[in-house]
Amino acid sequence: MRLSLWMMAASLLYGSAALAAPDAVLLASTAPGYGQGMVITASDRLLVPEGASITLLLRSGQVLRLRGPLETALDRAAAPEREAGSAVALAEALRLRGIDASAIGGTRATLPAARRPVPQEVAVDVQRSGTYCLGAADTVWLQRTQAGPADIALRRRGSLRRLGWPQDLSRIEWPGDVPIEDGDRFEVVVAGRPQSTLTFHALPGGNPADAASIAAGILLGCREQYEVGLRRLARAILPPELWLDGGHGATARRGETIAVEVMANTDGWLYCVTRRSDGMALPVFPAGAIDGARWPGTAPATVALPRRGVAFPAGPAGLERIRCWLADRDISAELPPALLAGQGARLPPALAEDPDRAFQGIGASRVVAAELAVRVE
Repeated sequence: MRLSLWMMAASLLYGSAALAAPDAVLLASTAPGYGQGMVITASDRLLVPEGASITLLLRSGQVLRLRGPLETALDRAAAPEREAGSAVALAEALRLRGIDASAIGGTRATLPAARRPVPQEVAVDVQRSGTYCLGAADTVWLQRTQAGPADIALRRRGSLRRLGWPQDLSRIEWPGDVPIEDGDRFEVVVAGRPQSTLTFHALPGGNPADAASIAAGILLGCREQYEVGLRRLARAILPPELWLDGGHGATARRGETIAVEVMANTDGWLYCVTRRSDGMALPVFPAGAIDGARWPGTAPATVALPRRGVAFPAGPAGLERIRCWLADRDISAELPPALLAGQGARLPPALAEDPDRAFQGIGASRVVAAELAVRVE
């Protein structure tokens, strides 16, 4: 592959990005409607309810966390142009507008033990369209199902290159006499008919664990290549967060079902208890849950993330408090059995009075808690 033009184009891309508006990639969120990997442009309106948060990975590789309530766009932050890609500068500008904003780490984030660029084998599926990002040292392999057709060719700007693809091979290396340049689009032609389109972009460095490479790759459309790295980065640098929402007003009538939406910025194991106005405390999750306490907190932006929560009948009139804990591993065996009992099973008085104590001192686990008060009428 000819890479000299790639790096020239990529350097222009990165040079202009330093002066451009700060487009970003969603790293994690406890706000409804935001999926991990979602591209946030500078002009997108961000809507985060009170107590929830979104964490953005900037093109620079820096990380910015915004906590609600807020309704704004990144281009409304009056950061100096020379610092447009700086999470610190953006956080300062947003705080001047009364927004809870902070830069995490302050400088570019990188996963441990992966600071040097590593040549990658990039697998390209010829049977479906896709966008791929390549580093200067990367190699490209074409792959297909074992029973794929034999008459396959690559077409670019009217030039056709037939591939000698042995029937018994599921993948072959990209032909050495077909250079790839930044922005190239190839049609895959099968039996004389176009089947898919392959788009390529140059990515300097190409380290899949470097935050700036992850951000650049997703912003260029190479989502599938960087989704795993994005998840690993989020788990490595962000503490778990949990947010509960009872809907507008957070009120219910006695005997009605209280539905609480539970949002987490990471996958984990969830445990919830409700304490009614009469002092009775009842476990409400994972009681009866099919997957036990496992709670899927994240999903790629390409997958519709359903609204998830816990539901239980409202108790006597007054203030009912729902408290949940999210752990980064399954700690069910280390908790009092009463916390895992079915709905309607009353917690013992000592446990009902201070359920947090059951989660304290559990080793090798990060546990975060959140609470919501619901007015029962």
